[in-house]
Amino acid sequence: MPVKQDLLRDRRGSAAVEFAFIVPIVLMLYFGMVEATQALLANRRASATTTAIGDLVTQQAQVTTADVTGIFNASTSIMKPFPTDQLAIRVTSIEISANGTPVEKWTLDNGKTIAKTDLTTVATSMRTPNTAVLRAETVYTYRTPFQKMLPGPFTFRHKMDLAPRAGVPIALN
Repeated sequence: MPVKQDLLRDRRGSAAVEFAFIVPIVLMLYFGMVEATQALLANRRASATTTAIGDLVTQQAQVTTADVTGIFNASTSIMKPFPTDQLAIRVTSIEISANGTPVEKWTLDNGKTIAKTDLTTVATSMRTPNTAVLRAETVYTYRTPFQKMLPGPFTFRHKMDLAPRAGVPIALN
């Protein structure tokens, strides 16, 4: 009987057992923070890409499809080191009619699908009759190596409406 009482009082190894219980929780918290930081960085880069595309296109009075494609290709470098195969980009020229109604004149994308743009979301402050607005949009789907533990990929959507710098609608040639 004395051997049994010694086993109940023996505390050697209790730290190892506690460590084994705590380590998985600490590791999940650590990797969760790393992934959250990466997702936030991807979101910021997608937003910066939208801004850069809109800014570069609105500097022109007229553009060609090749010009816009070149801007798309150059701006995807902003997303590095994140993969750009999940980056959808679209630029839409919107003219504001005499009664203040937005009308789509042309749209170009990088071949990836983005849901049709809703022209009614053009801000009322930008609906000056007989002017134009350029809308730059990006949709980026961020996938993580730990995706199996998450409900699904993160999808970041960014939209920016800008007035053309030349003050006239941007023509597509």
